[in-house]
Amino acid sequence: MKFLLYLSPTERQLWGRDGQGWQRVSGEPIGHVWVVTDLVGESFAEIKTPRLFGRDRGSYIARQLATRYPDTPYRTFLTPSQEDDLIGRILPTRHILLGIDAAERLDAELDATPNPVPGVWPVSMLLGLLGQDRDLPADLFVVMPAPGTLRIVFLKNRTPVLTRLTLTPNQPSTQVDEIIRTLRHLENTQVVPRNRQEHPVLLLADPSGFEGPMAAAHLKLVSLHRWETTPPADWHFPLFDLALKSPAGQVAPLARRAEFLAARLSKAALVLAAVILVAGIASAGNNLWSLFGMLNESRQLGASIQQINAQIAEVDLNISKFGVVPDTLRRAVALHDDEIVSVPAIDQHLRLIANVLASDSNLRLKDLQWRLLAPGALPCSVVATPDQAAAGAASPEPGSETRKVELSIELAVPVTYGPRDRAQTLRSISGQLAGIEGLTLWQDAQKDLASGSLRGGSILGTATRLTWCMTLPGIASAAVGPNGGSRP
Repeated sequence: MKFLLYLSPTERQLWGRDGQGWQRVSGEPIGHVWVVTDLVGESFAEIKTPRLFGRDRGSYIARQLATRYPDTPYRTFLTPSQEDDLIGRILPTRHILLGIDAAERLDAELDATPNPVPGVWPVSMLLGLLGQDRDLPADLFVVMPAPGTLRIVFLKNRTPVLTRLTLTPNQPSTQVDEIIRTLRHLENTQVVPRNRQEHPVLLLADPSGFEGPMAAAHLKLVSLHRWETTPPADWHFPLFDLALKSPAGQVAPLARRAEFLAARLSKAALVLAAVILVAGIASAGNNLWSLFGMLNESRQLGASIQQINAQIAEVDLNISKFGVVPDTLRRAVALHDDEIVSVPAIDQHLRLIANVLASDSNLRLKDLQWRLLAPGALPCSVVATPDQAAAGAASPEPGSETRKVELSIELAVPVTYGPRDRAQTLRSISGQLAGIEGLTLWQDAQKDLASGSLRGGSILGTATRLTWCMTLPGIASAAVGPNGGSRP
């Protein structure tokens, strides 16, 4: 149950609200106690301020409050909506001061209330908030009759600018006269224009008996749509409900609300601590879940290692059955790959030589030597590497070197050939050999014929030996088909 203390000019009432609605309470309240006042000393005052920022504006308004309500700490201000440009809305210059000049009674009532007080709300402010409903006119009289009293609040442009509490009998004609008196005061102070237009009135009471006097005084009754069919049993209850929401217009000083604010801060701290605790537990849960995941992965990794070790042991057992050491097998495989598989086939090289010699059927092959060169070995018994580009061979690209084959041939030319025929035959053979792709001539019988060769300290005749020595790129035997032919 929520408790509310209602202070009228003549009495003090304690109300409680539960699921059944509002009801009078006797005894001491439990928990917070909201305070609503309906006193004569309530008043509004409109002020204009310079365009000030932040603390400067707050200090200026505080001085205006102290000047307007010097005898009471129960005061505050409101900033209504500004009918101005964007700068006016950012830096408002129009404010409404609100205060209660009944500090002695309020102090006595709050001192007698041991419960924390969320705040003190004048009923004038609550009526002003009620009259700001968008279904109601912007300029409006809000009137709430009570036993022996009449509260009148006037709103101009949905902003409360005047409030009155009068001792008025509960007679419609007398109460309408008080409304007219308030209207004349507003016209005299030029708050509203003096004309014959109808002024809307929100009457928070039974309208029976008010229609005639109000129509004669150019006053028009208006109502709130949500209460047209089922009005409240007591119009104070909507105001009490509004006060429980702690709206704008609270006038109690900070010292009167310190206990309530401390309790709310303590509750907020507890909520924050609970949130931090839940976040910590969630974080710890995530870490614990990650740890469980790591342990599970570790177990799976251990099982995989055991399975791999078992497979290795099985492979070792199978190897041991062959009676061959793995290193010996690896060396044998390397030897097979390096020395056997990489040996090129001889038949293709012989076909190349045969195609060259086929140009002259009188030539005879006296000697042929074919050998696979070791890596880095010099061919044809030379002692220095010649310039391959000068010899007619392109330089190999890095990483594209293959094993070389040395091929040496010696030809016999018929004795019937004269020097000219001999030279022409040698030139033809050398030219055909030089045109073979990848072939490099290291010894050329044509050149020897022109210059002669020095052998053993004597000069031999060019007709004695006609020898060509060359290197060819190795062609792996794997490229040869099973029947000796080349694979497609």
